[in-house]
Amino acid sequence: MGGMENYCNNTWPLIYDQYNQGRHEQELAFYSRELAHCKGPVLEIACGTGMILVPMLKQGIDIYGLDLSGPMLRQLYAKAESNNLRDVRRRVSQQNMTDFQIDIEFQSAFIPARSFLHLATQDDQLACLRNIHRHLQANGTLMLNFFTPNLPTLLSRVDPNPGFTEVGEYAQPDGEGVIAVSMRQTNDLSEQLQRITWRFEADNQVYESPMLIRWVYKNEFELLAKLSGFTVADLYSGFDKSPYNGEGEMVWVLKKAPNKTMRMTS
Repeated sequence: MGGMENYCNNTWPLIYDQYNQGRHEQELAFYSRELAHCKGPVLEIACGTGMILVPMLKQGIDIYGLDLSGPMLRQLYAKAESNNLRDVRRRVSQQNMTDFQIDIEFQSAFIPARSFLHLATQDDQLACLRNIHRHLQANGTLMLNFFTPNLPTLLSRVDPNPGFTEVGEYAQPDGEGVIAVSMRQTNDLSEQLQRITWRFEADNQVYESPMLIRWVYKNEFELLAKLSGFTVADLYSGFDKSPYNGEGEMVWVLKKAPNKTMRMTS
């Protein structure tokens, strides 16, 4: 993943909340509802600007968080302090989801915003899931969401040299001017990779930022979960908890399985 910025730059934090309006509201409602009655600590992985973490702290949920992007976390800290949440720096750290270390056993963990898909190799996916497994209490849960791969949609973006398409314009936090966003994307079907370049234009300056996303199929993720010590408790189509029908947003609820001795058979 060398050279991939994903959200680790100074521009995304300025527009991230605006860009994610809508889906993030659904995520906040779902995860807040599911975790409101947790008696133990909760961990948000890839907490970004705190769109979920800050409201949960205000609700009184004992939540901790981590994110790889320092600029995103600076936005989170500012947001928390403006809401008089004084201990947020104790609760939130800059770490990678594959190898983070926190000296707490969590009752539940969750990965919102499809952030699991930024892990571009199976080794990283397994490292992430196994690391979360180590940080959970017995019978702890892991929840996460990402899109169902749709073949016609994926096939519509296989051009190796696509042009940029407009995404939208977003107000700068200082109220002076806007940031115009466009993007180009090509899908590598054999490697299950979306190679994206984001273009930001503001104040007569242009900045381009690369992003890599690896989509994951249902049966593939079931195997990843099993190999990481989880069982699938529930799988929904969307945040209204509709039974999974092969379409829309996959919303997973995993349970930490009891430790079992694995035996090799000939």
